Amino acid sequence: MHLIVKVLESLRKEGVLKTLRTAGRIIADYTFDWKYGTDTMQRVDVESFDTDSGQKIHAQRYQASMAHPLLNLFRILRLPADGVFVDLGSGKGRVLLIASRLGFKRVVGIEFCAQLCRQARKNAELFLKKYPSIAPIEVIESDVTCYDFRGDENIFFLYNPFDSVVLERVLSNITRSVQKAPRDIWLIYNNPVHHRVVQNNAAFAQYIKYDIEGEIFHVYRHHAKK
Repeated sequence: MHLIVKVLESLRKEGVLKTLRTAGRIIADYTFDWKYGTDTMQRVDVESFDTDSGQKIHAQRYQASMAHPLLNLFRILRLPADGVFVDLGSGKGRVLLIASRLGFKRVVGIEFCAQLCRQARKNAELFLKKYPSIAPIEVIESDVTCYDFRGDENIFFLYNPFDSVVLERVLSNITRSVQKAPRDIWLIYNNPVHHRVVQNNAAFAQYIKYDIEGEIFHVYRHHAKK
């Protein structure tokens, strides 16, 4: 029903050609789980989150990032192959699965919801059977505001998983980590609702906006001082 509503809405607003492209993209996303045997597409409302964290009031519902636009963005960015990719609020791990095939040294998901972590680990196991040579995937059950960022983690991704309160704390933690271990940083923000919060952090003043198949990404850069 949700898919039919989206198609009818698109027909009204965008016309036939754009709707066909959009429908193809949505169908590709729905077949992602069928192709890999995973469970990433089904949304989960915040009320159903299994967590005792006080940060639950700041969370957004789980919704999977769209695979095709994200892959196209990765092709454009040409991120460092020896980098460590971190998904902040990684949910069921779809982005981790996609990133694990891109040659990164390690892929890390940080998620405070216990059932989403369990599903992400199951998905990673299934994906590993299909692609044995993928980068190691680590799913960490943690409040992201308490996570101690490691000195080699340099590519951060988020799909609007929390509000401005949590985002501000996370950015401060990343900034402190960079001060301790200077390095170039990429911050990829899909659906950048709280863009101004990021820009208010001096470390991430520079950014480029990408509109890929209707998905909006802001990519912020921090260059280590030489």
